[in-house]
This record gives sequence, structure tokens and C-alpha cells, in this order.
Amino acid sequence: MASRVTECPSYGHPIQSQPGSSTQSATKKVLDTPEILEMILARVDMRTLLTSAQRVCRHWVNLISQAPSIQKILFFTPIKDSEWGVGEKTINPLLRETFPSIFPAKDRGKHHELNFSDLTMNKDTLTMFRFVRKDASWRKMLVQQPPISDIGLFNVSHGMMGDHAVSSIISADKKMQESGYHGIRMERLFELLLTLHFSDFITVRVYWSTGDLESFEWSFDNIRDELHRIISKFGLVVYKRAVIQCSMGGSSPNATEMIKKEIITAYGEHGLDFISKRKDIQESQGEATSFKGEGQHSVYFPSSPPAYETFPSTFTYRTPLSPATVE
Repeated sequence: MASRVTECPSYGHPIQSQPGSSTQSATKKVLDTPEILEMILARVDMRTLLTSAQRVCRHWVNLISQAPSIQKILFFTPIKDSEWGVGEKTINPLLRETFPSIFPAKDRGKHHELNFSDLTMNKDTLTMFRFVRKDASWRKMLVQQPPISDIGLFNVSHGMMGDHAVSSIISADKKMQESGYHGIRMERLFELLLTLHFSDFITVRVYWSTGDLESFEWSFDNIRDELHRIISKFGLVVYKRAVIQCSMGGSSPNATEMIKKEIITAYGEHGLDFISKRKDIQESQGEATSFKGEGQHSVYFPSSPPAYETFPSTFTYRTPLSPATVE
């Protein structure tokens, strides 16, 4: 026998019910009560809230998108420090799963590097399309609760003239803030990483105050101490290290650089102007602080040879990156 169609509570959108079921059943009464339904949905995992739960009916869609408690659980709305435990910080679990090498992980080696090859979006063309679209949910998600206000940048060059470091900050996206989306969102962090150049001679890592602050390979005391200081200050730091040496040719792009270029190409194919985004990130960079390495020089011996950046012709000493050099 065919099932009878009733209305989704208060919104005139159909849902299915079985013949003979009471419209005043206990289940319906619960689902008809927004406060109770909100409490139930607040216990559902993030992925379900973003996908299948919103296919039930328009009432559920509106509740999920408007209920403050659910929006905080989904990392769309900032949690105030007063609502959280003192000093407690929580990384966005869905983003950690989707962008693994960007976020801290207990089972990862201390000397990990950023690796775009582990991104879910690389699965196939359709998955890439879903990820890069302008309205993708990950773009507006906070990377952490309570939210991070700025991203620290820390760039180290090691060459014949010694170690040289430059630190600065990248502020949150101005347009998002004007739309009410305060704090560092995943779009800002991810697109900052897309502005960097990757090769076998450059090391890029993302450090979090919630991660292992000792996972820093080597440098002079003052450089290491400054890195730890800005990690503690900002909670999130994009770190880049290049070893400069003489070379007759340029460095070849590695797998991460190639994937990065594919992502930027996908941006263009779906109407997203990455050049404008890169310019906005460059203009949002705060004043830089530059200093040379001093004090004790601690050495870390990696399991594989260190990476060296090469430059054309003779040796050239270059101040470490502004956050963006897309080639």
C-alpha cells in the first residue's frame, strides 16, 4: 500500500509517514518542538548535519542554518571565550579530516611537511568541482573554536650568510568579516597556502598552539624561541624554510606544487578569480619583523637529506617570501 504524505511541521514541505500513524504521535510532538529538535540535532555529527539531515525537509534546513547552538557546533559561528573552558581550544574535526597535513595529528611524525596530495579534493574531477565551488561549506568554517584572529607567518632562510628570519601576520578576510563571518576561516588559510611556492628545496609546515611546539627542526636559539612565541601568540603559524645555495638552474616543482597549480586552475574554471584573492592576501599582510640568527645553533639530523632551494647563476641572498609567489 502506498504511504500517505503529510506536511513537514510548519513549513509546508512534504515528508513521508506510514498509513494509520497518528499525527499526534509522541515522535511528531517532539519534532514539532523547535527547542527539543535543536537539542537532538546538536548531538548529530557534523557531516550528517551538513548533508543528509538537511534533506529531510525545509524546516530542518532552516533550523540547522539558524540555530545558534548548531551553528557553533558546525564552526560557522564563533564561540565566546566566556562560553568555553579557560585555555581550552578545539580544532575543527571535519576540516582536520579533510585537510590532514594542515592540521595537527598525534600519529604524525614531528617533522611533517605540508602535502596537498592527501587532500580529499584530489580523489577525482567531480570531487574537485564540489570542493572549489564558491558556496562550499568548508570555506566559511572556523578552523578552531574559540576562533583565531590572525595567522602568523614565519619564514627562515639558511645560507652562507647565516640564518635569517622574517615574521609577520595575515589578518582575517575583510569581506567575510563585513558579512558577519569573523575569525580565521578555512578559505583564508587554504588560499594563503596556495600562494606559496613548493619544491623539493623548500619546507612548508603549519604549526598550531594545540599541537607539538617542539616539532621544529633546527636553527639558532633566538629564531626557535621567536617561532614558539608567535605560535603561542596567534595559535596558528604558517612556517616556510629555504636553504639557499649556488646553482646554475632553478628548482623543479614537486608533487605539492603541481597539485596546487591544478587547484588554482580549477578555481578559474569555476569562475573564481584567484589572482584577486592572492592580491587581497598580500595586502592584508602586517608589518614584518626581520632578524638574524644568534646564540646556540641546534642541529636536527633528518632521516632524509635536507631540502635546498636553488637559484639561477651565482649565489643570491634573498629576503624570505612575502606570503605569495605563485609562478
